[in-house]
Amino acid sequence: MTRLKTDLTKAILACGLLSLATPGFSQGAQEAAATCRDLAGPATAEAPVSKQAVSDYFRALRSARAACERAVIGADPDPEALFNVAVLMQTDGEHALALETFELAAEAGVAAARTKVGDYYNFGTGGVRPDIERAMSEYRAASEAGDLPAQATLAMMSGLGRGTARDFRQMITLLEQSADAGYHFAQLRLAAIYMQPNNIPRSLADELGLPDVVKAAEMLERASAQGNEDAAQALQTLYSEDGPVTDPAQRAALIRRSAQGGDAAAINALGFLYERGEGVDYDPEQAASLYVQALETGKVSVNEIRGTVSGRAVQWDRETALAFQRILQERGLYDGALDAKIGPGTLGAARGLAQ
Repeated sequence: MTRLKTDLTKAILACGLLSLATPGFSQGAQEAAATCRDLAGPATAEAPVSKQAVSDYFRALRSARAACERAVIGADPDPEALFNVAVLMQTDGEHALALETFELAAEAGVAAARTKVGDYYNFGTGGVRPDIERAMSEYRAASEAGDLPAQATLAMMSGLGRGTARDFRQMITLLEQSADAGYHFAQLRLAAIYMQPNNIPRSLADELGLPDVVKAAEMLERASAQGNEDAAQALQTLYSEDGPVTDPAQRAALIRRSAQGGDAAAINALGFLYERGEGVDYDPEQAASLYVQALETGKVSVNEIRGTVSGRAVQWDRETALAFQRILQERGLYDGALDAKIGPGTLGAARGLAQ
């Protein structure tokens, strides 16, 4: 390990990763480690929730680079700074050095670093010779240390029979544990299984009462609430007229349950049902009120309210449009005509609901 630390220090100083003139190099090691943590955030091997999250993560990591690199120079490198430096090396294509640095972080107790090491040996990243036995060992150690991505990866490996005997029950158990602990990726994967259990044995699906659209919706709501874009899109599909729930009354019951839990997409979808009288009694006032509630969450834009039929937007119901304009007028957001024409003026006023 001493050799690795020495090599790491030499690499950072000699390979252009850090210049003595770089702002932040003059910081003390402890101060640099604190700055690294503040700017880069905690070490994580989680899948990103969105493209924007990826961009934000690497922007933060780049801003922390000098401090993180300063914090790993010397005989006692900061463990989380080691992890962050390894991610930067990985991004730069310095895979051999990145792997060694992840290993240092893992030895220092960073569970997410073990997951990263496992990924290198699982996928053969950067020319590393695949070693499934080593990968599974790293994932198991990371999972035992509480790393949720490692637990989810073990679940998927069980489902594939990769590095272990194929065990669909174990796959679902591990996914449920990871999902219950809050990992959005596990929640998304479970939702897919709950909704369409085609890839697990029929006997197991029957035992678990699958398919179960309500359980799937619960998982998608939890993942969507964390910003997972795939979960949000899946919810919209689930709630839509073209989704897997074809009975209008059942779809309305599912959407109402989710709306009562505060899910913005469900609130919006429920409004569309009231506007069209599908699975519920036609109620334009209720429809308009629900559209307003959805917009007030800030999670539904004016271009996303209502819904589609056969993948296409449909004309506003006249009474619902009038009710929507009246609410905006009462809120002091709209001073146009009450003409049931939902155009740029009305929608522009509706943007004020999210403020």
